[in-house]
Amino acid sequence: MRFNEKELCLYSSGPAIKEGRIHHKNPNAGFREGFKERWFKLRGNLLFYYRVNEFGGVHHKEPVGCLVIELCRVQREDESGLGFAFSICFDSDLDKKHFLMCSNQRQCDEWVDVLSECSYQNQKNKLMDLKNQIMDITGTDPLTSYSYQTK
Repeated sequence: MRFNEKELCLYSSGPAIKEGRIHHKNPNAGFREGFKERWFKLRGNLLFYYRVNEFGGVHHKEPVGCLVIELCRVQREDESGLGFAFSICFDSDLDKKHFLMCSNQRQCDEWVDVLSECSYQNQKNKLMDLKNQIMDITGTDPLTSYSYQTK
């Protein structure tokens, strides 16, 4: 995937849908490499994560990484023995999971819920459901004036 790094950094600095401190284990990390504390910020379907310094401060200037929450599965890892954990794995490589560990169950549930809802495909499905409900009530397509193609 191609992207403009400066524009992505600028976009990451805007208001978030959800943000917070989570421990993250990258699927490419070695066996001995454990979880790292990161600051996560969700904007649209982009999940940015930032370094946290030894004093707990966040380096907001530039994200360490970004996950595009599309064609992926977000699921709780209750049986993993990791505590309040969930994972993100992408359909292109189901064997590699990003493990994320929260400080409590409520925080974990909130992240799983918001990440499960943020994909473009999910938002498009919601739009189509609302469009169909309006068409049932009014008899007209509310999206025709916006030139939205429903393919």
